[in-house]
Amino acid sequence: MAKGPDGDGERLLSELRRPRGRYGAQRTSQLSGIPQSTLYDWRSHGIYVPDYDVPSPTGWSYRDLVFLRLLAWLRQRGMERSVAADQVARVRAEIEAGEPVRYLYASSRALIAAGERVDRISGESLLPFDRLEALFAHFDIAEPIRELGPSRYRLWAPDLVRPSKHSFIAPSVMAGDPCLDDTRIPTATVYTLRTERDLSSEDIVALYPELDVEAVEDAYGLEARLREAVPSAA
Repeated sequence: MAKGPDGDGERLLSELRRPRGRYGAQRTSQLSGIPQSTLYDWRSHGIYVPDYDVPSPTGWSYRDLVFLRLLAWLRQRGMERSVAADQVARVRAEIEAGEPVRYLYASSRALIAAGERVDRISGESLLPFDRLEALFAHFDIAEPIRELGPSRYRLWAPDLVRPSKHSFIAPSVMAGDPCLDDTRIPTATVYTLRTERDLSSEDIVALYPELDVEAVEDAYGLEARLREAVPSAA
């Protein structure tokens, strides 16, 4: 796997053209950085409807994780909710149609998606990045808006390509769940073995000889942070 969005931008963008991977609400919340209550609120009000919009179980795709982050950034930076929803839907449609979208520029009312670098539009730039690939990277909202969570907390989510030093995410591998490098072993499996079966890192390596203690500790650390009941204090 590439070490980040800069290593394989075209492949990353191609993952946004169709639904790949599938996550339940809890995992979507962990990987997108958006609270479950907000996911359901956005879905019920048509602000963001997931790719797998069925009554039970509702599922979100890998590209949903990325577009949810974009919507959160626009809302957190002041764009009105329905406007932000329309802008994200438009960018999503352009990408689905195969448009070569790589750059994003925003004002308080509009989002411009472009295939090549263009001069910034006049007005305030709402986005802290300009390349679409940046949405795959580490996501950290220091001052979340009211609908995303208590303002005293920081919302965090991992890089969607390399969530930790020894793990990767590929929508075609284990339905897009984080896995340890060069394996199909989900990091969640390591966490479960540690917390529910009380196995040590050495015990887990004995079960999976392709792993080492450092990788096991890395996987456990990632999952522990994803599962924090209360986000890290800002």
